[in-house]
Amino acid sequence: MESKHLVYLSIVLEKGSITAAAEHLNIAQPTLTRAMATLEMQAGAQLFTRSRFGVSSTPVGESLAREGRAITRRLDSAKEQVSQYKLGIKHNLRIASGSLLSMEILPIIIEKMLEKHPEIAITVTCLNPSIALEGLIDDQFDIIIAPQSTDKITSTLHRELIIRDKIGIFCGKNHPLASEKHIQNRDFIEQDWLSLGIASYFEKQTTEMLTSYGIHGMKTKVIFRNDAMMLIKMLSTGRYLAALPSFPVSTIQKHYPIIEIKMNDVTPINRDLYLWCTKSLKDYTAYLSFRNIVRSVFDDLSKSNEVEKIEGK
Repeated sequence: MESKHLVYLSIVLEKGSITAAAEHLNIAQPTLTRAMATLEMQAGAQLFTRSRFGVSSTPVGESLAREGRAITRRLDSAKEQVSQYKLGIKHNLRIASGSLLSMEILPIIIEKMLEKHPEIAITVTCLNPSIALEGLIDDQFDIIIAPQSTDKITSTLHRELIIRDKIGIFCGKNHPLASEKHIQNRDFIEQDWLSLGIASYFEKQTTEMLTSYGIHGMKTKVIFRNDAMMLIKMLSTGRYLAALPSFPVSTIQKHYPIIEIKMNDVTPINRDLYLWCTKSLKDYTAYLSFRNIVRSVFDDLSKSNEVEKIEGK
């Protein structure tokens, strides 16, 4: 079993398709397909399943992909150590969050952290929350901001609630449903949707929420793999709908003509946000300082949102 094949598998699962992985790895698609077939033969089990939305890992595939990510991480760590040495960096804090949080909230947090701790350098990564949690478990990150994923609970992680949140349905201000006062389930029939990703716990949770609302078989026109900026810009055109966490969207509504569609007699799905780190880090000064800044920024943004709601009435 070749180590590079394990790395290839981890990239296939991360990118969601053989084609995207081959492009990322800069190798021919047939070469990658043969490598995956060889690895499956050696493992004696199927490594992933295919659908029109991409590939999803099997338990065996996920286990081997984790080994591939560990190999990549060790190589990247060695390269990073060399780069930091050349740049004169002595203390580096590795942070990850989703792309929506990174549009408005995370830059404020980082700026305040650098002001308080100028001796620290920060590496920021935008990832799907499920992948970020896996990265924290695998020691790719020190701190992440992400919702709770029931399939990623581990005794080695420490988490603290930052803010209660929920999933909402959003559209541009000139979307046909934006001005509707009494929206029914049938109003969503034949509407075009945008999505931030699929095949993770959080996206499945969103699908279940829409199904509970009586919204079945929605037409997802574009899937943005961890790129909130493009999604928000397309959503602003008024031609699409998207199910997104409410609080991060509320912080960018002053910049983009987006509104949340209010639905009566439905129970929203919670998407509470947490601050995560390993238990070994939770008493360190860097984490405690970062936590205090995060709480302060979220509190300030929450108060600002409330003021804007009152003034808008």
